[in-house]
Amino acid sequence: MAEGSQQQKTSEREPQTAVAPLNTILSAMPTLLALVLFSLSPAMEAHSMNNDEPVSGGQIHALDDAQRSDLARKAEAGDAQAAFRLAQYYTFTQADKVQRTRWLTVAAKAGHATAQYNLASELSSDGEDLDQARHWATEALQNGDKDADQLLGAIDAARSAMLAPDAQAALAAKAEAGDAEAAFRLSRYANYVLQDRSQERRWRKLAAEGGQASAQYELAADLYRNGKDLAQAAHWAAEARRNGDPDAGRLAQEIEALQSAALAPEQEAALVAKAEVGDAETAFRLSKYHHFVHQDGRVRGWRWLVRAAEGGHATAQYNLAAVLQLDGSTLTEAAYWAAEARKNGEPDAGRLLQRIEALRVGASRQPGQ
Repeated sequence: MAEGSQQQKTSEREPQTAVAPLNTILSAMPTLLALVLFSLSPAMEAHSMNNDEPVSGGQIHALDDAQRSDLARKAEAGDAQAAFRLAQYYTFTQADKVQRTRWLTVAAKAGHATAQYNLASELSSDGEDLDQARHWATEALQNGDKDADQLLGAIDAARSAMLAPDAQAALAAKAEAGDAEAAFRLSRYANYVLQDRSQERRWRKLAAEGGQASAQYELAADLYRNGKDLAQAAHWAAEARRNGDPDAGRLAQEIEALQSAALAPEQEAALVAKAEVGDAETAFRLSKYHHFVHQDGRVRGWRWLVRAAEGGHATAQYNLAAVLQLDGSTLTEAAYWAAEARKNGEPDAGRLLQRIEALRVGASRQPGQ
């Protein structure tokens, strides 16, 4: 994963309320719409033994020697919950990856759904064995883990994005000769595996110019997010819609709405007064105004976007997640806000969640590893 530490599932999600530094994440404002076709799960968190009470890593109780010995005896006799308890101990108290993986595996083999999810998460984030990661995610899904379907989608996305060196060369030759699908395939590889935005944009533009609908949609979304060429964004959204992309119509409508986003000074003052007293819809309107009209999304636009998201505005939460996912060090917060947007009814938030997780998984699969 792009983040430094593996997160394990606890009984409930723990909100990530801190916001990343502005200068690291505000190179662009977000798009209203889902950013592409890959699926993605909420941040990889985990269930505790007590599924009724939220538990953070620091609250996991230490075990003395006798307790560890007793749990180990039970686990080796087939007690999945005992094995999972040991895995938690070595995750949150001792931070011993070898022992954690050992007991997660024992619990997973005994049918413990959360252990199966966490083992799949660990294998995929380490990039060691995506086939085994897929196996355990499938087992977790079959055993009722509610997040396993999205993790499975993320693993599949990462697997599908992999390319051997000879395959890269062959696709590059085809793309340069005008094969739009080959160019789009390379753009996915550059994005999900190489994390190379320059190469991603290069191949995506070739794919869009060749008529590939998903590439046209993504290009429109990027132009829209950057806010500097809404006319071109509208053009590519229209092309994507004409070529059958299911989300392009909504994107085109949003671009059209934002092309007329100007406010008179007295209108802005009235909106600020409403936003300051907690009107999330008004705060979101101001965030769009400052980005698309004043081109100052880095400061005031960002302030109002965060205010709207904190006020429960689903689209603002989605947009905040979209901005945060651009910076690989803030994917946990991105997943949190995408999950909030989904909970509050944003229809595209599920796809954004899947994209974030695919980026987390793909970042671990760098060439040569």
